[in-house]
Amino acid sequence: MTRRILVWAALFAVIGPFSARTSLSSAAEASAPKAEARIKIGGHSWRPPFGLDRIGAPLSVVVSVVGPLPAQTEFSVVAYSQGKEVGRTPLKFTGQSPYACQVSIDQHPTELALIAKSADGVTAEWARQKVELAPFEAEAAAVPASIVNPVDLGAILVPTDYLLLATGQLANIDVAAVSHKGDMAGLRAAAWFESSPNAKTGAELSLTQEQRVQLRLPCPPVPAARQRDQLHISIASGDGSELWHKTIPTMLVQQAPQWPKFGAARTKLRYDAPISVRGEDGKFSSLDYDKAWDPKLDDVVVALPNGSRFVFWRGSSYVPFWAGRCNTGLSYEWAETSPPADGYTDCVEPLMDKELRYGRVEIVESTPARIHVRWTYQSCDFMYKVWGDSAVEDFYFYRDGWGTRVLTLRSDLKGDYELSEFIILTPRATYPFSVLPPNIVDLLFVDGEKRELTFPFFRAEQGEKAKSREVPAVYRVRLHRDEPLAAVYFNPHQIELPPAIFDPFFDQGLLVTPTYWGSHWPLARGKTTGYAIDDRVNFSPCHNSVMSWARSRPAPLHTAQVTAQDTLGRTKPMLVQTWTWLIGMSDEGDSRLIDRAKSFSQPPAIELQGARLEADSYAPERRALRVIVDQPAVTIRLKPAVACINPVFELANAPQNLQSVQLGDRQLDAQDYAWDGRTLWINATLKQETQLQLQFASATARPSAAP
Repeated sequence: MTRRILVWAALFAVIGPFSARTSLSSAAEASAPKAEARIKIGGHSWRPPFGLDRIGAPLSVVVSVVGPLPAQTEFSVVAYSQGKEVGRTPLKFTGQSPYACQVSIDQHPTELALIAKSADGVTAEWARQKVELAPFEAEAAAVPASIVNPVDLGAILVPTDYLLLATGQLANIDVAAVSHKGDMAGLRAAAWFESSPNAKTGAELSLTQEQRVQLRLPCPPVPAARQRDQLHISIASGDGSELWHKTIPTMLVQQAPQWPKFGAARTKLRYDAPISVRGEDGKFSSLDYDKAWDPKLDDVVVALPNGSRFVFWRGSSYVPFWAGRCNTGLSYEWAETSPPADGYTDCVEPLMDKELRYGRVEIVESTPARIHVRWTYQSCDFMYKVWGDSAVEDFYFYRDGWGTRVLTLRSDLKGDYELSEFIILTPRATYPFSVLPPNIVDLLFVDGEKRELTFPFFRAEQGEKAKSREVPAVYRVRLHRDEPLAAVYFNPHQIELPPAIFDPFFDQGLLVTPTYWGSHWPLARGKTTGYAIDDRVNFSPCHNSVMSWARSRPAPLHTAQVTAQDTLGRTKPMLVQTWTWLIGMSDEGDSRLIDRAKSFSQPPAIELQGARLEADSYAPERRALRVIVDQPAVTIRLKPAVACINPVFELANAPQNLQSVQLGDRQLDAQDYAWDGRTLWINATLKQETQLQLQFASATARPSAAP
C-alpha cells in the first residue's frame, strides 16, 4: 500500500551479531566477556515516535546484547563524526538476556560504538556501526478535518492505514520531509485520487539540509458515486521526477446511515480490508469480509444521545463493545469457562465462534424509553466443540446513555467461569503505544478514594494500587488517548479488585506494548491465542487486554439449581446464575460517577397512591422500580437515601396514554421524561424527598408484558 523511493525504516544499515571485540586496551580485551552485541540504526517500529513524528526526529538506536553482562560495568553509545567523538549516551540494560535498550542520538554521526567501562576504569569497545543516512525521507498522513465516529458512517475499526470519508466531509493531508544531503529547492508535493488523476491539489516545497519541513495539502475533491478509491501522495523534483510516493486506500461513504438519536438498529457494518486467515499448515491467506458469514446475519448498533455507540459486530463474534469516536473499542468480556477435562483446543470462549455457529443477537425492544438487546452464545473451543453450557447477556439502555449488562449463565454444576475483563480493540496497522493513553484505568471507590493505574503496569512500582479494600469501586477505562468519553463498569457486589493486570510485551528485549496484545481476535481466523507479538498487527484488528477478574466473581443476583436439558440435549442438574453491572460511556467527573453507582446500588424508598409495589419492587437488572398501576392518577413519593439519578419505573397495568408528569412543583417537558406504555424514564437527580405525579387518560388498562 505504500511505495517509496526511500523508506524511513530502511534508512540505515544494521550490524549483525558478533562477539565483544576491538578493545581499547589489551587488559580490556583479555577480560572481555563472551557476549554478542548488536547496534541497530533505527528504532523498533512498535515504539514511538510514529508516523510523521519520525521524519527528522533524533536518530533512534537499538543496542542489544546476547549473553552475560559483567557486573559493575557501565555501557555507553559513543557517536563519532569523521573519527572524532561528538557525543556519548549512557545505557541501562535491565531484565535478562537478550538485553536491549533504545536511545535517541541528537547528533548526526558517521559511526557509533558500544563502549563498556569496568569498575576499575578499563574500557572496551563491544560493537561499532557506520551510520549512512539516506539523502531524503518523507511521510504523509490523511486525516478528516472533523472527527466522526466510524460507526456513524456505517463502518467499524477502519484500518489505520486507510482513509474514511463521507460525501462533503473535508480532509487534510499532512506531509513531512527532510533532506540529509544538501538543500533541495523546487520540489512539489501533490495529492490526487486514482479515479480523478487530473483533480490534483499541491504545494511547492523547499528543503534546507537537516531542517524538517511539514506542510498541509487540502484533500482533492471526493469522487462521486464511488465506494472505494486510492489516494495518491507524491513529492517530485523540479524536473518532474518522483522522489517519494504513498498510496492510501480510501473508503468513500456516499450515504451515511441514519441512526436514531436513541435506539437500536440492525445493519451490516462495513469493513473493506480482507479477513486474515491462518491455515492448518501455518500459512496465511485472506477471506472476503462480505462473504464471511451467513448473509441472514446482521450487526446491531445501539445509538445513544450522548454520541456513544454500543455494537454487536459479526467480526467480534457478536461480543459487544463500545465503539469510540477515535476508532477503538472497549469490551467488558463474556462468560469464559475453564477448559473441560475431556479435551479441548486452545481456549473455551465465545470469541472462538468465528463463523457464528452458535452466537445470535436480537433487538428485544427499542422504544422511546428503553433499548433491550439480547446476545445468546455458547463458549466453544478453537474447533467449535461445545459442552452443553450456554449464556444469555441482556443489555438495557436508557436515554441518559447508561445501561446494564445482565449475564444469565446455565452451566454444569462444576462449571468455573470468568466473567469480566477490560479489553481494548484497536484497528489493523495500529501500534498500541500510538493510541493508548498511559492512564488507562481509574478506580473510584464508592467511599471517595481514587487510584489511577498507569500502563505498562509493574507491581513493584504500583502494587499498592492493586490491593483490594473490601469496598466496591467504579472503573473508568480510557480506550484512546484522544477519546472524550470513557467506558464505565460497576457491580456493588464486586469488592475484590482484578487480580490479573496484564504485563506488557517485549520484543528483542524492548518493551513494545503497554498491555497484553492479541491478533487472534477480533475478525482473524485460524490463529490460536498467542503470547508474543507478530506481524499480524498489520493484517487484522487486535485486542489489548488490560485487567481481568479471572475466576473472581461477584455474588450473583439470583442462583438456582434446576434439572434441565443442556444445549446437547442431555437432561441433567444445571446451575443457573444471574449477575448485573452498571455500564456506560461517559465524560462525567469522579463524584458524579460515584453518585451513579450509589444510585444503582441503593434505590429510594417509595410511597404510592393509586398504585402498589410489585413483589420484587426493584430490578437492578434494568435499574427499575416496579409498580402496579390501579388508578389513572398516581402519586409516587420518592425518599432517596443517596442521590437518585434518572429513576426508571416499570408500570404494569398502566393506561397507554400518559397525559402529564409532574416532579415536585414542576411540570416536565417531553425532553425530561420518556414513556413507551410500560417503562417511564425521568431525567432528574433527586437528593431529597420528592413527589412524582402521573396522570393517565381514563382508558382500559393494558396488560403488563414481561421485560
